[in-house]
Amino acid sequence: MNRVRSVALLLMACGGCATRSTTVEQRMFLPEGAASYAMQDHQAFVFPVPHANPPPDFPPDYPLRELPPTTVCISFVVDEAGVVGGPKPQPGAGCVAAAEAAPLYAAALAGVRQWRFDPAMFCSYPDAATRDRDWNGRGCSGAVAEARIVPVSLSYAFTFEVKDGKARIGAEKLERK
Repeated sequence: MNRVRSVALLLMACGGCATRSTTVEQRMFLPEGAASYAMQDHQAFVFPVPHANPPPDFPPDYPLRELPPTTVCISFVVDEAGVVGGPKPQPGAGCVAAAEAAPLYAAALAGVRQWRFDPAMFCSYPDAATRDRDWNGRGCSGAVAEARIVPVSLSYAFTFEVKDGKARIGAEKLERK
């Protein structure tokens, strides 16, 4: 009986010891009105490849005990060295305004500033048949006429949520069509 009472007291005492657990998933998206380039049939583009980029941290002193899913969107440039530059809030559908969620934007901006990538590449081949034969999708390879590292702009959406006292950062999954 004493053992049962001790376990019950321990459980009651730990009930107030809630910890914040965080998980992060993010999604990359194409902002409205983004510039695009029409590739020729002998060209290929290699997207930047993310390193082990840590997710943003949930602001440790965020004042709310409950927060419905709130999405903040960030855009930045990945330069020729794979370094993130110029991260800033990205307005768009589904993204809350920066003024409405300043601590969440600050957390997302701080997180992406630490990110690194293998840079994007623009590959030109002598002709379409050579491209189809030699391009591996991960970089310029084979009989490449030109391999050029290029800066690119990327945008990511992060969804922050506090439910039942637990913080969560996640993202909507992209649906493939």
